[in-house]
Amino acid sequence: RTPHPAPRTGGSMPARHCVFIDFDGTFAAHGVAPPQHADAVRRARSAGHTVLLCTGRPASIVAPDVAELFDGMVASAGAYVRVGTDVLRDTRFPQELGRRSVEILQGHGVAFALEAPEALYCTPETAARIRAGVGSPQPGLAGGVGRGPQDIVDAARTPADLASCSFAKISLWGSPVRVEQLAEEIGPEVGALPNSIAQDDTSSGELHLREIDKADGLRQVAGHLGIDLTATVGIGDGMNDLGMVRAAGTGVVIHGAPAALREAADLEVPGPAEHGVLIAFERLGLL
Repeated sequence: RTPHPAPRTGGSMPARHCVFIDFDGTFAAHGVAPPQHADAVRRARSAGHTVLLCTGRPASIVAPDVAELFDGMVASAGAYVRVGTDVLRDTRFPQELGRRSVEILQGHGVAFALEAPEALYCTPETAARIRAGVGSPQPGLAGGVGRGPQDIVDAARTPADLASCSFAKISLWGSPVRVEQLAEEIGPEVGALPNSIAQDDTSSGELHLREIDKADGLRQVAGHLGIDLTATVGIGDGMNDLGMVRAAGTGVVIHGAPAALREAADLEVPGPAEHGVLIAFERLGLL
């Protein structure tokens, strides 16, 4: 990919752009976004640009005050796409594949949550583990948007039969086997990624439909809005952002992102604590 020739300032980009922003590690740290990021999104939208959240999280764990900042969202890493009140996509695991996934995870004794736009489905034991992980807000993000782990706690549901639930993606923790091995056991339809929230835990991860990617959501939204892909911006920090960054007209990554992501990007900015999204918007002339 040819690097961006120079930082852009002062509205030098074409009149209307569509911006897709990852949440964890990009827009927010530990589930809380700095107020400077929220303000940057409001200002960009006021300037005529369309801004969407593009996250691996399901819509059910996106806080209402976060969701209302944006024109819509690409959630569950591309499985759920909403622009305004229009839901363009809501793709779930096929029923038998979902049941097989649950049975294999339970057979290995894995703690997991089935992610759907309406809720997180898990066992009572996993729900208790999620509740135990709720801590105090991170320093330096006072007054930010989002409630950190509390958003996850509030979405948790404990149905009697997990295998009958409809879901789009799976998050898991404390797996005794590699996440990639779990995906192989479930079947070729399923891919594996490191967990975008708990990156420091090598036993954590995400299982997703292999055919689904954030890039699909980006393309679908751009088509729905009649915006050329050259007028799209993708901002992310993890491997589930790679397709989005590659597909976008301008790719932006966070310092410290994996090498493959950095190679695909046009611009690098700091993380949420240093207001990287604001810096990106300023350099790209979106404000």
